[in-house]
Amino acid sequence: MGSNKTMIKDILDAAGGTSNIKSVAHCATRLRLTVNDPAKTKDEQTIKKINGVLGMVMRDDEYQIIIGPGVEAVYLDFLKLGDFQTASVDVEDQVAPQKKKRGVKSALLKAGDFISASFVPVLPIIVAGGLISAILVVCTTFFGMNSKSGTYIVLNAIYNAAFIFLPIYVGYNTAKKLNVTPMLGSLLGGVFVTNSISGVKGLDFLGIPITPVDYGSSVLPVVFGVLFMSAIYRPLEKHIPKSIKFFVVPTITMIITVPVALIAIGPIATWLGSYIALGMAWLHIHLGWFSVGVFGGLAPLVIFSGTGSAFYPAIFLSFAENGYEGFMMTGLLAGNLAVAGAAIATSLLLKNKESKSVAVSTGITAAFGITEPAIFGVLTKFKRPFIGAIIGGAIGGLFAGVMQVVEYSFSSPGIASIIAFINPDGTLFNFFMAVITMVIAFVSAFIATRMLGLEEDTLIEK
Repeated sequence: MGSNKTMIKDILDAAGGTSNIKSVAHCATRLRLTVNDPAKTKDEQTIKKINGVLGMVMRDDEYQIIIGPGVEAVYLDFLKLGDFQTASVDVEDQVAPQKKKRGVKSALLKAGDFISASFVPVLPIIVAGGLISAILVVCTTFFGMNSKSGTYIVLNAIYNAAFIFLPIYVGYNTAKKLNVTPMLGSLLGGVFVTNSISGVKGLDFLGIPITPVDYGSSVLPVVFGVLFMSAIYRPLEKHIPKSIKFFVVPTITMIITVPVALIAIGPIATWLGSYIALGMAWLHIHLGWFSVGVFGGLAPLVIFSGTGSAFYPAIFLSFAENGYEGFMMTGLLAGNLAVAGAAIATSLLLKNKESKSVAVSTGITAAFGITEPAIFGVLTKFKRPFIGAIIGGAIGGLFAGVMQVVEYSFSSPGIASIIAFINPDGTLFNFFMAVITMVIAFVSAFIATRMLGLEEDTLIEK
């Protein structure tokens, strides 16, 4: 904890102390703190000046503190130092009714927070499984690995476990977010994917037929299932006597939840998911290459606003339905490299050695798929490079759209994960077009940033 201790203490103090923090969570690069009373916290500029903090986004009572790729270690140390016992759990019951905010904006923020809590913790599993699958494609296509060898089978098991059992992982996080015992969420996910349920025809419960659905790699059925579960679990948890609560609450919860989930919730959620995937495909088809360019240009703004997690359900559905995603992830490939190009260009415009170093290091990090350090540490600080990144992302995205570039396994698009764009059939056209997309986005953003320059008050630094 040594190197993080001072920063964590400063963040705790700026957030109004441990007693003012309602929940703690994190995503790929942000420490997310939900506070009870925003009036007790220090201003945004004070928090941004904390050593180790790259930036901050405020969304009502949630403070998204940008840490960078090392956020998970900071998160774990934060829990220890603050002695938080209910990390990542939104304890709504502790908030006075008059402090709860209403309205469409509040509802959207809560929905985004819910999606983030359900899906973001699963990303390391998806990324590991997806990239291992891509590595196996490379090994079998170019290095003669036998797909029946023990080595292949062992590594492919990681990929299969990551995706087939996805409902278990999502169920755990969704339950945790809803203040339900997380293992019950996992259990519901396990029920969905068990061989006796998933895709099995002719099942019924008390004479009521169960629609056969293949739940492997699905996400929406377990999310909606756990939402229903929370409505059963919470009253039981509240009213069942403590002496019998341990075995009565989970048993009754599952006896009620599972049949309803299999008879109604699962099939409806699957149907809804199919239409979401079709809707995204419709947008992509009708807007064509232009849609990828639009998303490529908007990517820096999406990342800046912290709304990227809202797209995860649609992205996961596309991978599950089609085996690839060619709209948002492709646009993000262009957007990430554009951020890198803008940051590197900024480094050449700066005179202060420390600022130049930050711009170069965050630019390299962005090229590998982690853009938030560059966006908050460089682009938003000097403003015009942000515009340069938008321009580069749009140009790179337009090229990718025209060439119909797609990603075959989920990962944060960039240099490190470029193999995710290799077609499983071994052909390399899509891969080479993805590489060219990266070059175009980087160069376009670099040139645009050099032409736009920096604001006059940032050119001469102390």
